[in-house]
Amino acid sequence: MWFNKEKKKKMEFIQNFVPTSKAQLIQVAMYMNKGNVEKAQEFVDFYAKNLDLPDFDPIQPTFMQQFKANASGFFSWVKENQGDLLQGYQLIQSIIKNKGAIPNIETIVAEEPLPPINE
Repeated sequence: MWFNKEKKKKMEFIQNFVPTSKAQLIQVAMYMNKGNVEKAQEFVDFYAKNLDLPDFDPIQPTFMQQFKANASGFFSWVKENQGDLLQGYQLIQSIIKNKGAIPNIETIVAEEPLPPINE
């Protein structure tokens, strides 16, 4: 009985396994075949014959690299949408000045244009 449960677990694992590199595939093959190199090699050859996998998993960027990329993207977006953001700011300011009355958008005139954002 326990043999069938173990075999079923292995089959579920294989069905849900998505390799990202040859090194990971080899590790899984060695685990699945309990260290038998020949069977593991057969498994790798069969499983990866039509897959174009890198040798190793790509290195994940550090937290600071991710933060810099996201901050750069955010500031680029702000720079591209500066006019729309300025209009929204002026609309909110005019609503506050008029105590809740919504003015026509055409009547909103910038008192002083904001300087451009430099990165």
